[in-house]
Amino acid sequence: MTSLRSWIVLLAVTSFLAGLAGGLWVAEVRSPRESGPFASYAIRLERAFHLDRKRTHWLRTALAEYETEIEALKLRGVGPLEDELVQAGKRCNDRIREHVIPEDRRAEFDRLSGGHPLSTEALR
Repeated sequence: MTSLRSWIVLLAVTSFLAGLAGGLWVAEVRSPRESGPFASYAIRLERAFHLDRKRTHWLRTALAEYETEIEALKLRGVGPLEDELVQAGKRCNDRIREHVIPEDRRAEFDRLSGGHPLSTEALR
């Protein structure tokens, strides 16, 4: 009888752990991989241009670098550095356009961004 109980407990624990792992995997797949001020922008670009994993990684890297630049400028005081902030946005926009967006879709990206770096309004 004890042997049967051991097998039942082992089966229950195994089923629980498999369900937990499956649930965590589904939650990871359904939730945005990153958060931050540009997370929704990244998701919209990924969907609009059907980016593969490599291009998605490049996009998120470019946006993380841009966010880092913004934070550094904030520490120095954004008011007098507004031109630098605009230039940082243009550099990020250029990185995304040249390294993330497929070459045959760049005209569409230009049209959607309306010439405004990181314009999320254009993708809505």
